[in-house]
Amino acid sequence: MAARNVIIDCDTGVDDAMATLLALRSPVLNVLGITTVAGNVPLDKVVRNTLVVVEHSGKHVPVLRGSPRPMLCRLETAEYAHGSDGLGDIGFPDPEGSAGAEHAIDFLVRTFIESADPVHLITLGPLTNIGLALLREPALASRISSLLMMAGGIVGGNATPAAEFNVFVDPEAADIVFRSGIPMTMVPLDPIVTDATFEAEHVERIEVSDAPWCWMVGRLLRRRLERWQGPTSPPDVAAMGVAIDPTIAECEMLHVAIETRGDHTRGMTVADRRRWRGMMPGQPEANVNVVARIDTQGYRQLCLRTLLSQ
Repeated sequence: MAARNVIIDCDTGVDDAMATLLALRSPVLNVLGITTVAGNVPLDKVVRNTLVVVEHSGKHVPVLRGSPRPMLCRLETAEYAHGSDGLGDIGFPDPEGSAGAEHAIDFLVRTFIESADPVHLITLGPLTNIGLALLREPALASRISSLLMMAGGIVGGNATPAAEFNVFVDPEAADIVFRSGIPMTMVPLDPIVTDATFEAEHVERIEVSDAPWCWMVGRLLRRRLERWQGPTSPPDVAAMGVAIDPTIAECEMLHVAIETRGDHTRGMTVADRRRWRGMMPGQPEANVNVVARIDTQGYRQLCLRTLLSQ
């Protein structure tokens, strides 16, 4: 079976780095390019970190510089979770390469519009680049074969009690994307923290490999284990696992809206889970395939198999 063409859009921090390495080592994904956006850390650090990841992957994939700030609001970053450099302050050496000359939004529009083959999109950060690309070229919505997002939460958030970080950073962009009609799968926080976990034994299996991508993933996972003092569940790795093998996830089609104005709920992903919603007149149709559960053992086996296969 031919590999699926994908573009990854990310704000490379610790979990983005591991997820991107998983994608680049997967035989079922053909990564056409990686577009970057400010989020976990400012854009300069995101670009630097993404180049570091690509060089550790053993692959050659273009990295494109994208949006340095959200569409309307001030940038919120997450060094408290990812370290001052965005990669856990482990001290990975600077990359030898540099980002491509084309802007990320130009790359997104050109690639999706011009490609004769299906191209899928995977987003691991704020949706700023995608929102701006849709504003520039509305036809883009019909050209993106599918969109899988690490975004949102059904019963709560992490940046605020209501909002997950990726949506909280740029709710206006998320609102544009969620209204776009693109076939979307949303991997929210809720199943990740309970289902998509790694124990110390899984990290140890990765650490014994001498492959540079395993060396990087092992160090990043070890840092997360040390910080959280127990099983670790990096959100973007879970999303990438579902992108690689959708059969590890159970999903439900729901209508999901983005709250952009609430004093306490800005950035909330408002999912309509009412059992009787289909019986009420004038209700919006479901627009997002929401992951409700992830097969823990299947997820772990997928990640280990992908990383440890040379």
